[in-house]
Amino acid sequence: MTRVDVCIVGSGFGGSISAYRLAELYRAANRDASILVLERGRRHLHTDFRQSMDIEHLARVYGLVQGLGAQIVLGDGVGGSSNLYLAASLRSPSETFERRDHHPNDGPDRRLWPREITRQALNPYYARAEQALRVQRPSWNQVAKSGGLWAASLAAAGHTCDRVPQAIDLSRCIQAKWCHTGCIFGAKNSVITNYLSAAEALGVQVRPNSQAELVRQSVARPYRYVVTASQMDNEGPDATRQPSGTTFDVECKVLILAAGAMGNSPLLMRSRPFLPSLSLRVGKHLGINGDHIAAVEYDERKVRDVLRLPGYGQIYKGNHITTMSYDWWAGRTGNANDGKRFTLQEIYLSQLAHTLYDDARAPAGAPSWWGLQKKQALSTFNNHVEILAMVEDTHDGEFLAPPPSGSHVRPNAGPVGIGPFNYQLSEQSLQVREAANAAIRSVVERNGLGRLMEPTYRNVSAAHPLGGCRMADSKSLGVVDHQCEVFDNPGLFCMDSSAIPTSLGVNPSLTISAVAERAVERLIARGADYDLPARPAGFRPGVPAVNIGPHVTPRRSSSDAAVDAKVRSYG
Repeated sequence: MTRVDVCIVGSGFGGSISAYRLAELYRAANRDASILVLERGRRHLHTDFRQSMDIEHLARVYGLVQGLGAQIVLGDGVGGSSNLYLAASLRSPSETFERRDHHPNDGPDRRLWPREITRQALNPYYARAEQALRVQRPSWNQVAKSGGLWAASLAAAGHTCDRVPQAIDLSRCIQAKWCHTGCIFGAKNSVITNYLSAAEALGVQVRPNSQAELVRQSVARPYRYVVTASQMDNEGPDATRQPSGTTFDVECKVLILAAGAMGNSPLLMRSRPFLPSLSLRVGKHLGINGDHIAAVEYDERKVRDVLRLPGYGQIYKGNHITTMSYDWWAGRTGNANDGKRFTLQEIYLSQLAHTLYDDARAPAGAPSWWGLQKKQALSTFNNHVEILAMVEDTHDGEFLAPPPSGSHVRPNAGPVGIGPFNYQLSEQSLQVREAANAAIRSVVERNGLGRLMEPTYRNVSAAHPLGGCRMADSKSLGVVDHQCEVFDNPGLFCMDSSAIPTSLGVNPSLTISAVAERAVERLIARGADYDLPARPAGFRPGVPAVNIGPHVTPRRSSSDAAVDAKVRSYG
């Protein structure tokens, strides 16, 4: 049995932020950090990542969980999904926190977020996370080619566009557009370069290949919880990525669950016999941040003639996400507009994604997955751009019976697993997605710039799972309170995406980080109540140092004036 003051399950944004902030408390109190982070995946250096869609690499860093009606992408490894996110870092609009719309049969009419959580209340924590993640807004000269094309398309259709702040060090970024398989250059500010590495420097222990399986109450006060974890077989060329059969227990005074929206619910549901006071809402209200994606196939001639952008090929160059429009959100205040708002963001995915779309050619309803038309669509991938609509939907998913181990069943060493959840879009969620499609179509087709291409598959597909342990004003409506503490279970927290009660209208990483920053600050203020160090007078949170670690340094030719000029402009 390992005994620590604080056990943290998961090492993504929520887990790393809570680890670092608590480690600061221990340092300020002149105590050795008694903090252990359990991570299901293995540890990756930047040099372990690859600019490749090779299935063996994807299986090491990703999980693709297929449920009933949805497939959800997860990060797998120390640092969680921060290793693979596209670094778009935006504050959620104020209307998000005032929403009252919800899924049918989801309780009375009320504000969905706890009354203490507003945009104004989160602003200091947004700022704190932006500092730690080194968020910066690119200039118009620094946006990707695909982002510039989307901005020009919006302008031609009479709409506005803005640049997207990014958690990327632009002085190290070479615009390779492989953020989604891990940044080999260490330019993207994943938590392994800031919060988590800084926490380890302060004495936090991170134990990779350790999957939490069960939580029960401890009888040995001041310890409150015992976590049983499996040792995972993740290392070596023949790794099974399954539990090895070896388990161990960790006893702790404070337990922070940060295994994400897809991890916390199955863990708590499996632990219910030992935590009988858990809310009946555990596992309900799973969301996907309103993700709705479509592609645009641009007509190169129209891009030249209408947008006056000659020679605008190779739009796959540059960062994944650099521009977006709020025109279908801004000005739509008040609860009468809840569930109708959305943003439209340019997002360039990997070449693999281009196989997913319908050919968008007549006749409607004809086979579109195979055949000459499909080949024709694929042949123009250089002119494809994805548009991500982030809509206000109603968190339509629900976990079923949890698997006996982990968060999903992984039948082999590949990346695909079977998730015990159901996801059926409500009428509101369908309608707002149709409105987003219509908006994209109006932008690109009114001047003949291109055609909208919808996904051929009909399941929901997303990389931004939220909820399942949502925060609420009461136990009858949610699982955790505004401080992310589980109702009626003192010292047990869900500080991550699982606590977020609604879609956010923007990429969720910065809001998850801000909510975690706020929750851990409040835990630190009450630390003595949980037998942790008391907060010293004058204690202030700092900014985690940058520690890139081993990474690839790109070789530059002195004759490559264009590249050198771009790099200088980032300085």
